[in-house]
Amino acid sequence: MKKILFFLVINIFLFAKSDKYLTYVNKLVNYNFELKNIEGRKAPFEIKKIVKKTNKKNIQNILVKKIKIELISIFNNQAYIKIKEFLGDQLIKSENKWVKVGDKVSKCKVNKITKDKIIFKCNNKTLIKSLNKKIPGLKEVK
Repeated sequence: MKKILFFLVINIFLFAKSDKYLTYVNKLVNYNFELKNIEGRKAPFEIKKIVKKTNKKNIQNILVKKIKIELISIFNNQAYIKIKEFLGDQLIKSENKWVKVGDKVSKCKVNKITKDKIIFKCNNKTLIKSLNKKIPGLKEVK
């Protein structure tokens, strides 16, 4: 049965009187399809951006600069902190430095250093960072 089917397919290709069949088979074998109307097509795994519309103007994803501070150690009324700057979710800059009372870190000012925590005063907020001690019931105040 397979031999007969193979023989018929070969005969169709060899004795085809019109070029219509040969070009069709050539397109199938070589994947040479003509692409028409591809402007409206989208890739299946394309990331879609959601645009929220308001009355004033279109708002798109705006990257916000964030700064995270981590307290590493405290010695002699100075604190060793790690400052990470993020733009959106991507880390831009990481810096370690010693600070004392009155120093500025970004928009915050070091207000007080105790033996286990450091207190920052930002515009209208207070940021308290403590050393990595696991004391039940005590959490960092953000």
